[in-house]
Amino acid sequence: MQNPAVRIFLFVVILIGLSACLHQSNKNKSSSATGETASVEQESLGDEMDWNLEFSENFSDVEIGTEPESLFILDGAYIVQAGQTGEKSLKLPGSPMGDFGLLFGPREKEKNLELSFSFFASKKGRRMPSIAAGIGGIRGYRIRLNPAAKNIVLSLDEMVLKEIPFSWTGDQWWKLRFQALARDSNLTTRLQFKLWPEKNNEPKDWILNEQYDVEYKGGKCALWGFPYSSTPIRFDNIEIRSN
Repeated sequence: MQNPAVRIFLFVVILIGLSACLHQSNKNKSSSATGETASVEQESLGDEMDWNLEFSENFSDVEIGTEPESLFILDGAYIVQAGQTGEKSLKLPGSPMGDFGLLFGPREKEKNLELSFSFFASKKGRRMPSIAAGIGGIRGYRIRLNPAAKNIVLSLDEMVLKEIPFSWTGDQWWKLRFQALARDSNLTTRLQFKLWPEKNNEPKDWILNEQYDVEYKGGKCALWGFPYSSTPIRFDNIEIRSN
């Protein structure tokens, strides 16, 4: 028969071993949670970054009825006009119908970029306009708002990356923030954007915040207006920031 003292000793050794295993398990869980938190924080860095203003145009110093020298008009009769309150903005007339774009800003290749601007558009009957914004030139990352289809399409050149349901209401100013962030030594790109009525506070959450296996490409920024409703489209407060 085994000595009682030996049995007590073995019991204590087993308890110590179990306690050590539980401690290590809790430590691993804590480490995993910390890693997950760091991942979430990394995904929201677009709001945390120190951004430098590279380009700004609010048309306040541009003569009414003229094309701004700060923009390169690809197509369309874009001119600066004053609204009912006297504030100037860039106006694309409602006719002819088509797709009319413009380029602007520095050609930044190695930096994270953010494009932000305001726009105003209206529907006419069942006909609705459309607008698009791009980072990286006319073949770069593009967001297109399609009110008729009730969606937003994110694409790179002709490749669709994402379609997101979205309901738009006309006859009010909207604000858009669009970011392209380089990841993995420029081998992948994180794209994120917000879109909200300008009269409201900026929402905390991004409508889209995803990383794509496409090589990061910077470059100039672009805007497009598609006046399918035969009503004017206005742009204002265009800004580019880099990091």
